[in-house]
Amino acid sequence: MTTMREMTLCSKTPKLSYAIRGQIVSGSAMDDTKLSIAGIHAPGSPSIMRRLSRGAMEKFQGRRPVTRRSSSSSSQPTKEDDGPPEVPDSLLKGVPLLRITRRKRIQYSFLLDAHSGTLAWDSKTKKGMIAIDSIKEIRVADDARNYREEFKISAEHENLWITILYTTDKKLKGLHLIALSKDSFDQFVRTLRRLLKYRQDMMSSLSIPGEQFVNVHWPAFITKEEGEERLSFEGVEKLARRLHVNCSKTYLRQKFTEADVDCSGFLDFNEFRKFVKMLKHRAEIVQIFKRVRELTAPTADDLAVEDDSLSLEMFKGFLRTVQKQPADDSLALKIYFKFLDEFQRFTVDSFSDYLLSSYNVVHRQFSGELTRPLNEYYISSSHNTYLLGRQVVGESSIEAYIRVLQRGCRCIELDCWDSDNGPVISHGRTLTSEILFSDVISAIHKYGFISSPYPLILSLEIHCSVENQVKMTEMMKATFGDKLITAPLKPNSISLPSPEELKHKIMIKVKASDEENADSLQNEAFGSTNGTSESTETSLSEDNSDSSGSGIILRRNSKKKKGSGNKIARGLGELGVYVRGMKYRNFALPESRTLNHCFSFGERSFNSLCKDEESLAQLERHNRRYLMRVYPSGLRLTSSNYEPTLCWKRGVQMVALNWQTYDIGLQMNDAMFSFSDRAGYVLKPSTLRTIQGQHDASTKLYRTRFSIEIISAQQLPRPKDLKPDESFDPSVEVEVFSVNSPVQRMRTRIIRNNGFNPIWNEKISFELQGSLIELAFLRFQVYSTDGTVFGVFCGRLVSLEQGILSLSNLQKLVALDVNI
Repeated sequence: MTTMREMTLCSKTPKLSYAIRGQIVSGSAMDDTKLSIAGIHAPGSPSIMRRLSRGAMEKFQGRRPVTRRSSSSSSQPTKEDDGPPEVPDSLLKGVPLLRITRRKRIQYSFLLDAHSGTLAWDSKTKKGMIAIDSIKEIRVADDARNYREEFKISAEHENLWITILYTTDKKLKGLHLIALSKDSFDQFVRTLRRLLKYRQDMMSSLSIPGEQFVNVHWPAFITKEEGEERLSFEGVEKLARRLHVNCSKTYLRQKFTEADVDCSGFLDFNEFRKFVKMLKHRAEIVQIFKRVRELTAPTADDLAVEDDSLSLEMFKGFLRTVQKQPADDSLALKIYFKFLDEFQRFTVDSFSDYLLSSYNVVHRQFSGELTRPLNEYYISSSHNTYLLGRQVVGESSIEAYIRVLQRGCRCIELDCWDSDNGPVISHGRTLTSEILFSDVISAIHKYGFISSPYPLILSLEIHCSVENQVKMTEMMKATFGDKLITAPLKPNSISLPSPEELKHKIMIKVKASDEENADSLQNEAFGSTNGTSESTETSLSEDNSDSSGSGIILRRNSKKKKGSGNKIARGLGELGVYVRGMKYRNFALPESRTLNHCFSFGERSFNSLCKDEESLAQLERHNRRYLMRVYPSGLRLTSSNYEPTLCWKRGVQMVALNWQTYDIGLQMNDAMFSFSDRAGYVLKPSTLRTIQGQHDASTKLYRTRFSIEIISAQQLPRPKDLKPDESFDPSVEVEVFSVNSPVQRMRTRIIRNNGFNPIWNEKISFELQGSLIELAFLRFQVYSTDGTVFGVFCGRLVSLEQGILSLSNLQKLVALDVNI
């Protein structure tokens, strides 16, 4: 009986607290798996919350113990917390900057408005504006070199170059600028970054500790009459809209009246603090805290303590019995004292702060070494990596490579074509744009190992001339240097090296040259292994000669004669040391047992192969020892994804997906690889690696039961299309994806007119049968009134941590409490 101990996050934004207790049961007996999830917090906008998870959230989660002032304090907010950072007059009036586009270089006057949160620019003929909240990243100088070179701007301008990446209509865009002087460059970048950070902190809203929250928001909404600062109910309504306090006006008026002690119709500073405390109060967390005290109190006398706090021993008991964490007194001591209040008590507020902190881990990170051969791992992989959008008319961008590498992708695709400027990356014979091969290689060199030290695989699809292939080979060797694998680490090895042995190395996946193929057939070169020919199956008609996935369009425009495929230059082909692309003909042929070969299948061809029982058995046997890559069908013109579990359950190592589309396929991929701390490699289940594991899976009965209790949500963002007078009625759907059964779905009741703090307290039970529980995924979706999904969480079931936890990285915005 194995206890589930981990949980992965997929996607990017809000905050959820939950707890889990679980068991995977083998044999005929079945036990309950119990998971508790409580307390998601998700204010702000999707883009802000994504940034919050990287920046402001880290500050919040690593802060000092919360200090709370007594209600009798008359202290006012300090100047350093008083509103947004100061914007210099030159930026208020407008600083001249040169805007760079593909067609023009125009000077505009750029203005920063701290209160409206906008960056605007205008000239005599045109005006523009972006919301600061939509900014994803600010890159300058060397960090933005790829963009400067893409626009063919001289290196003398590098120290004055600014690239602002932002989103609009779900598309990533770039604003490229050149400052006219170093002073204006420093002032503009420094102020914009401070303002961006301020708005990130502000939009974290109720997750900010009490006093900081009050000091941040008080100056922005008060009115001054006869020298007195006070807040009207209209100001409170504006604040509520800003912070996604989507409750009824009646509820808001009730809390305002309760805080208005002197019945003046306004809130002074102390009354506003009281009002904020009411908003931050979560009755469900209080009830959980009471149950924890009852569960962990050594004696009845401990429960009789009037201050309703947890002692150190009670907190240790909570970590041990509720969170199911291994005994670690030093860590428990550190956490306990970090969250004590000013009176050295661990109160319900301390408890709530702990649940929202990074100490309350959602999933356990993999800490061991990746020492098994490469073929025994799933490898996080991308298809048509260069595309930002659709397959046929999308834009190609270096930014696409940078973003997937930052997210831990370890196998990226480069479709290489000829152009007047040398080799380029593009989706050939479509309307997509192209980028220079040299620029892509430069970006890979710079960003390839920022998120993971483990090997990076470049999957090359060659459609260019031998001349350009020689140039590509020279570029890669010159740029990557000793990172590039050009020869086997151990020439006589009978197995592929491990990710650990290949740390900080770049491997090339490419087909062999004709000369190499001849040599290989003549003497069964490097890495040939023994095998048994068990089939006389004829060759499958494969589309893997071109894994760019351009489907019908490619076929319509490229009728090649038999044998007229692209010739591979010998120097380039020799770089396929450990991942040599090979066209599939038959699993029984000697070429299918060379150690370094890799078959690539289009999605439809792979599915066709799996329909035949004999071929399926050979495929699964092949993948225990050798590499395979599967990519999406070219008919997926909108860049949608298949579910990767369809390939993972067959042992496929590189399941390539369209990373620009965050559907269930990519959500599963994020959930699979995020638990390994973005290493990009996850060890396959023993069932798919060893004969013994396969035998156990076929002879044992596996059943898994678990229940989920949806408790509550907080600060759900109001859907954009919902009119102000329309009721906001959220609900939650829970889905379980398993390779052994159809998708199971269950949904909570709808809570009417309450997106601020809806409470469900609904329990849902599931049962799974069969092995490969490692490939089961759990997804929560939060629905709005019209059925629109505006919050998603996807996790790998066996990675769910136990206890009451807090999910901070949900796609879009969700504040959800669940008890599983």
